[in-house]
This record gives sequence, C-alpha cells and structure tokens, in this order.
Amino acid sequence: MAVQARILIVDDEQPLVNLLTQAFQQEGHRVMTAANGIDCMNRMASFRPDIVIMDIMMPKLDGIDTTRLIRRNSSYAGTAIIALSAKSDEDTRARIKEAGANLFMRKPFSVSRLVERISRILAPESGAV
Repeated sequence: MAVQARILIVDDEQPLVNLLTQAFQQEGHRVMTAANGIDCMNRMASFRPDIVIMDIMMPKLDGIDTTRLIRRNSSYAGTAIIALSAKSDEDTRARIKEAGANLFMRKPFSVSRLVERISRILAPESGAV
C-alpha cells in the first residue's frame, strides 16, 4: 500500500497546480497549494507537508529564497523539497541545490515521473530520490 503524504504545491501556474493536485489526490495524498513563496511559508506550520513541490520563478518570493527559509527552520528538516523550473542552466541548478532542494526537475516534465519520484521519496526502504 502506498504511503499517504501531505504535499504542498507552490506554483503560480494554476493549470499546472490543478493537474498536479488531481494526480496526487488520485494517489491518495493530501494536497494544499500556494501561489508564491509567501503563501507557502504561511501554510507550512499548519499543513506540515512531507513534500514541497516548489516552482523556482514566482512573484513576491521566489522558490530559491523560499527553499532557504524552509531549510533555516529545523521544524522542517524532514521535509523533502522538489524544485521545478523551465530555467535549467547550471547556475540555477547550483543555486537551488545550495538553497537545500532535494531534487530538481526541468519543466516541462512528466507528471507520472514526478508521481514516481515522490513514491520513491516516501518509500523508506528505497532511500532513493
């Protein structure tokens, strides 16, 4: 049986948010969404996500700075962060890794591949990301 997780989707592209929400809910996960980094930080304490799917380029507070804020809070040490972006140059990848993301996926991406990656993160015996 698959592990049920709390997944916070942080992205300002509503069609993508809707698609991911549906895909994760079909897998039995609880989903909450945020349109930017400020909304994300406001939801972290009450929702306590196991996984944050973080867009890098967003208004108000981008995904790199939001990832840094999450990583500075020891309460969220066990929260996995998957960064998503259409911008995939080496500098962007290095900055998001330095900020503390566990995984980077380039947009566009396969939703089924993202669901598979999350299943692997949640499977304690695999340890793979």
